[in-house]
Amino acid sequence: MSYLGEAFIRGVGRPGPPAPNGMDLHNPFGQQMWERIHAEIGSGWFLDGFLYLFGEGLDALDPCLEAWSFLLDPGHERMIVGRNAYGALLVVEDAAEQGWVAPVGLLNPLEVHYFRDPELNFSSLIGTWLPERRLPGFHDSSLYDAWNEVTKQRLDLGEGLVIKEPLSLGGTMEAGNFDIEELVPYYRSTGPIYRSALEKKP
Repeated sequence: MSYLGEAFIRGVGRPGPPAPNGMDLHNPFGQQMWERIHAEIGSGWFLDGFLYLFGEGLDALDPCLEAWSFLLDPGHERMIVGRNAYGALLVVEDAAEQGWVAPVGLLNPLEVHYFRDPELNFSSLIGTWLPERRLPGFHDSSLYDAWNEVTKQRLDLGEGLVIKEPLSLGGTMEAGNFDIEELVPYYRSTGPIYRSALEKKP
């Protein structure tokens, strides 16, 4: 097994349940590298349903990127490759051009923020950022775990345990500040509100 595969499995585990590979980087070398790693780590639901990574169906969430385009630089091709239970989206940028080392961003509704880092790319996402839990605001599953323990349920791919008042606007990580909603309508309804709020911040 490769170093990346070992690191990912050690930090994230294996999918349960798995889902078919949903990723096409549109880059021959990058896709070849990804398929080798995918054979080792798989795709689907991880961490008791808290994460959904690399599987089929994520393209249905593409309208979320359009709805929150006010946080994104124009002129990039973007593909969603994962999400957590709070509706945060992992996004690969310009994969057709950059393939295996394409930049990755994190669209985070907890903070209404798009996070990028020069060292965060598709390869390092798998081998470092996910297994070492470096992505800010992406890995804290405590509220989801408490909800899951009480309800004995899991979220569907298109659903999220989403925040009502973001942390950056004074909200808190408490159960009363979260609702279960469909992610696309959530992003569409909150987009104009958060755009306006951010424009008014000093």
